Amino acid sequence: MRPVSEFERIRAMLRIAADLDSPDEVVLGAGDDCALVRPASGESIVLSTDLSIEWVHFRRDWLSWEAIGYRATAAALSDLAAMAARPIGVLVSMALPRELKTPVFEQLTAGIVACLESSGAVLLGGDTSRSPAPVMIDITAVGAVEHAIRRTGARPEDELWVTGLLGSAASAVLALQSGLQPDPGARQKFEHPEPRWREAIWLAKRNALSAAIDLSDGLAGDAGHLSDASGVRVDIQVGSLPIDPSLDAWSETLAPLALAAGGGEDYELLFTSPPGIVSNLLADFRLTFGIELTRIGQISEGEGVSWRDQAGGPTDPPASAGYDHFT
Repeated sequence: MRPVSEFERIRAMLRIAADLDSPDEVVLGAGDDCALVRPASGESIVLSTDLSIEWVHFRRDWLSWEAIGYRATAAALSDLAAMAARPIGVLVSMALPRELKTPVFEQLTAGIVACLESSGAVLLGGDTSRSPAPVMIDITAVGAVEHAIRRTGARPEDELWVTGLLGSAASAVLALQSGLQPDPGARQKFEHPEPRWREAIWLAKRNALSAAIDLSDGLAGDAGHLSDASGVRVDIQVGSLPIDPSLDAWSETLAPLALAAGGGEDYELLFTSPPGIVSNLLADFRLTFGIELTRIGQISEGEGVSWRDQAGGPTDPPASAGYDHFT
């Protein structure tokens, strides 16, 4: 069988993505040298990029190629959620070993397209290349927003909230590392995470967001980023964390708290809100999105992340400080 050329791969990608509905902002989509995007009046274009590398971010013996493509795309779109921006589309660059056949490329693309379809976004373009070893997928996400939520907006006395559950991805990874089948719910969240951009826009429209960040590197690390950007101290009540119940299976050998706080790749939304707003939105939020909002602390004057017991006193931080590629 002859090798499949670069341009045949690109044409296959365009064919798989052809049925996606194009947002109004897209003047010209994939297929030309560049895409053209025109935001609505008063809006800004939001850009972010996320790189996924085999053996660093994923393993092909753990995940289907479809799931690998989906996760890579969701990770990029999750950055848009942190700014309460709606997705428009993505640019995709992939480097693949020559031995990977056309079906693998098509399955990767199908995963990317499935994530885009669930977010109402499109493929704006991309590139392919040959990799000498690992698979590499780089996704540049393009979105639009009128009033962006930033990491810098947290103020003393703001409340600290999080969407969904923490530690789902860590639970799945632990099981896979141990040669076990992950809990079905944890596996689903690991393979097909949901960027919380709809939730973020909903909260922003109700003036419930003063600062936000998506939880890609783990609560411990990302709370530190929020602290640094806003120049405040983030106080987290350890007993209030909404820990995925599947982590209970590991409680005899590992601390669920450390896994929930440092595991990463949950792609939930960590945000601050002025006092008293979110508590009045809990029922409507649950009805609209089917997940919970949990208050896990507050913002104080100072710096860094402070871990607190239920009485408000200081307690030892979790063993994990979050994911860092170089430590």
